[in-house]
Amino acid sequence: MTNLNTQQLKSICEDLWEEDADAAAFGLHVSPSVKGPPEVEFEFGIAHVLRADNVFQIREALLEAEEKNDRIILLTKLQQGDLGHDVVARLARSRLFPFNHVASLCSLFKAKELDRSICDPGIANALLEYSPRDGYPPVSAGVLDAGTVWSALCRQVFDMGDREPDLVSLLLWATKDHGPKRYIEATNELKGSLRRRLHTRLGDAADAILRMVDSGAGRDAVALAVTCQVIFGSGDEPVLDAAAARLEQYHQNKTISKAIGRMLGELAIDAIADLDRREDPRIAQSHLERADALLEQFQCKDHSYRNGLSRHGYEQRLIRFGQHIKRAIAKPSEVAIAECEQHQECVANHRIGKQPRYAEQVSRTEMAVRLIRWLNQPLPKVTSFADQSNAYVKELAFADWAREAVCRGEDIPEVSDAYIALDAAVSKRQRGFAESFAKGLADWSSVGSTSIGVIGVEHVLEEVVAKVVAQKNRVLIIVLDGMSWAVCHELLEDIRQDHWFESTFDEDSAIPHPVIATVPSETRYSRTSLLSGELTDGDQTKERRNFKENPALVDCSDRRKPPILFHKKDITEGSRGAVSEEVSKALLDDKQNVVGVVINAIDDRLANAQQIRDNWSISRINPLGALLRLARDSGRVVVLASDHGHVWHRADAQFDPSTEGSRWRQNDSDCKDGELVVSGKRVIPADSIIVPWTETIHYKRKQHGYHGGATPQEMVCPLVLLTDRSSDYSNLKRCAYPFPDWWSPAPVASPVEYEPVVHVAVPSGPPTLFDNLEPDEPPVKAPTQPAPVEVLPASADWIDRLLASQAYKDQKSKIKRHPPQDSVIRQVLETLNAAGGFLTPGAFIKETSMPAARLDQVIANIRRVLNVDGYEILVIDRTENKVELNIAKLKRQFDVE
Repeated sequence: MTNLNTQQLKSICEDLWEEDADAAAFGLHVSPSVKGPPEVEFEFGIAHVLRADNVFQIREALLEAEEKNDRIILLTKLQQGDLGHDVVARLARSRLFPFNHVASLCSLFKAKELDRSICDPGIANALLEYSPRDGYPPVSAGVLDAGTVWSALCRQVFDMGDREPDLVSLLLWATKDHGPKRYIEATNELKGSLRRRLHTRLGDAADAILRMVDSGAGRDAVALAVTCQVIFGSGDEPVLDAAAARLEQYHQNKTISKAIGRMLGELAIDAIADLDRREDPRIAQSHLERADALLEQFQCKDHSYRNGLSRHGYEQRLIRFGQHIKRAIAKPSEVAIAECEQHQECVANHRIGKQPRYAEQVSRTEMAVRLIRWLNQPLPKVTSFADQSNAYVKELAFADWAREAVCRGEDIPEVSDAYIALDAAVSKRQRGFAESFAKGLADWSSVGSTSIGVIGVEHVLEEVVAKVVAQKNRVLIIVLDGMSWAVCHELLEDIRQDHWFESTFDEDSAIPHPVIATVPSETRYSRTSLLSGELTDGDQTKERRNFKENPALVDCSDRRKPPILFHKKDITEGSRGAVSEEVSKALLDDKQNVVGVVINAIDDRLANAQQIRDNWSISRINPLGALLRLARDSGRVVVLASDHGHVWHRADAQFDPSTEGSRWRQNDSDCKDGELVVSGKRVIPADSIIVPWTETIHYKRKQHGYHGGATPQEMVCPLVLLTDRSSDYSNLKRCAYPFPDWWSPAPVASPVEYEPVVHVAVPSGPPTLFDNLEPDEPPVKAPTQPAPVEVLPASADWIDRLLASQAYKDQKSKIKRHPPQDSVIRQVLETLNAAGGFLTPGAFIKETSMPAARLDQVIANIRRVLNVDGYEILVIDRTENKVELNIAKLKRQFDVE
């Protein structure tokens, strides 16, 4: 039965009736099942709707309407010939109008013509039945096309949205209640029309989605699409045939082809993403939970990792990752590393892995892979205490950073077990280095602590801070009490995002020497010595007095504005407030050359809150962000320093009660395993004391972490000079604290098209272009086997012109110490020019036969010549793993285009 609503009747009758406005009645021939509303309102008034299926009823209705001067619409099953001429003559335009689907469609849209491809009575009836109260908008140019009709049908009849659906919106529509219910209840004729339309526009996948709806599984359409990711896989993954057969019950018992199954799996990704963006995320989660239940029903739950959306898929990917970590520990190899990297990428690429709330968990997987790579790298070969300290800063501190991320395990037992095993393997390897470092420390301390290459913490004010101020800079020294190099590297990653740059006053752009804490490395000794500029012990009062009176700082300060130091209680307006007015005033004072601030956030964490994982960033350390902003506003150099590092509590820690310190005790001539005696002038409490060189010993109550011992984590103190791009500084140069090679995956060089190179085998050990550079690293042993060397293409003409240009010679003459040789610059330019201006550091080293340890120094030296007026011509970026030469800009700068 079809019910004509007010708008439909109005659209059919109004224009025709207006042409015969005096007629009291409008006659409409309809099928016996059609009914109408009681009345319809026109501009000329109200017309009553009457159903009359014999001539007598029609005559009575016409007579009554004429007597009352009313208007009526007669709906009748009779034909015009059945009415008699007198009756027909009394109707509008003297005729009984047939209900015509084409005409009714045209009248609905105020159209004069209709696209004949849609002359389907079912479509017309549906549009009439579900027409909006205020009617359809009139079509332009009077032509009703198929697109307009189908858009209206999808919107009004099937509730598919404002326009015809794409595959993703069709999949989401299938899960709704209202629209699919109308589709199921529609006539076979209308359903067939819709199916043909969607199949023509969207292909077989649309047909598959409608089959799910026809099977009564529309609510599960998204979940079923997720299962298709598992069942049909991707790439070369095989189809799970048995599960595919079980899936057919939700597809009208029809087979889903591999291609369509994979397409549905891809649609699921976009559908879930759409729900995450536009809906309550719990809706997406309900579909994914249903998908996990269906995978269990299809008996393929163990393959959930093949889907990148559901929680079971994510957890299985984590478990498989943990399994490969264990294998790589047991049988290390390049293949094992590659498998760990591949499975880590699978975790990171999962929908859950991309969510911010799981970023830390994914970061732990990345740290675990880094540690696997580190375990497969040789430890740096060092010969002196300075070399040991540098090696810790440049490599082993990164391993500590990564180890801290994974050492507390994971929520999933299988992954937690893998991390515990990884932590044990890393700790075992670190133990050997720690023992060697502690012995080096003891030797260095016993002979007077005068070796070149390190700085005692007591000399930082004189040799670093005062030197920076003497170069006409104002300084803010921020002492983060207890900050280790592992924490510092993590913090620097965030500080760089705030547009701060590491700097140095070394002409070779070398980073400052490592700083060594006092023995023991406790706050009362090491921090007081740092802020006093001499070996001593004391409290905050002594630190403030000695800092203010330090001769080196006083000499470079305005006599009316001596150095000033603020401690924890002085920095903020209450524990939660902003930086105090006194601190702000000092930092913004142009005459106040030296301001010091002590922040205890890290040291305070050692004493408590073991169940909280720390992620060190600017926002986590109050009030570091506010201080950095004030330093930027006042154009100050920031000296980020620490008085000592720390070691975290470990599950295998040994407790040996003592009354002295957490990590030191008096020398009773009874050193146990993991301990050694340190003596010398830098041992402050006594002539000599016993300190542990292993992380697993503590002498007082259990804490979150400890300090005072002789490990490199405690003894090597961070010291970083920070400058901001927006300020002007005097005699400071940019420097870099590069990530070690194992921090990133092995570089895969992109294919570069240029002339073929000739491979020539040469004996190992001949002189290279880099032999005469000033050394800052121990020499790298040459390989014992001959190695292939690539002979590069002939030099580009522009390189010859550049090296011969006066601009180049003038730029090079500005470098007074160790200018790079022309032959070195030529080879670097030729190598990068042949590669199109870009190579990974690994590929660059291979092309030039340059020692890996010298890469950063070589590039830094050449940058001094090529990077004219601050333009970034030659760049080495360890974060993005690239060495890049801007050839076009270089040619313009030296006028050799």
